[in-house]
Amino acid sequence: SLALFIAGFAISVATTKKEEQPHFSNPHRRMGLAMFIMAILQVIGGIVRPHNPLEGEKKKPVRVGWEVGHRVLGVSLLACGFWQMYEGILLYGVKYSTDESDEEAITIAYWVWISVMIAVMVLGGAFFKLRK
Repeated sequence: SLALFIAGFAISVATTKKEEQPHFSNPHRRMGLAMFIMAILQVIGGIVRPHNPLEGEKKKPVRVGWEVGHRVLGVSLLACGFWQMYEGILLYGVKYSTDESDEEAITIAYWVWISVMIAVMVLGGAFFKLRK
């Protein structure tokens, strides 16, 4: 939910300040800020979305545009999240000097997990689309 996302963002900003690091000084931090802004826009878009047409009515162009934009922003956030988590794994390895083989194993496990998640989303989406 947005509340958890805001809390996570606040914790990361506070931790950066506590460690006396410059804010938004590397790609991981800048992507976090971009994702925070995109998530806020996604929620605002959901609040002000055009209404669905009644049964039998055609969707207005503004509704179709909103649906496309909402999906594009959602998929963009998902892709950014995948990249952001991977960058976080790399930064963790640098910060805590993990063994290179451990880092490699975690990276492989991460990308296997992401691949499974993408497959589930694509296959699940296709299943429900074809089921109609």
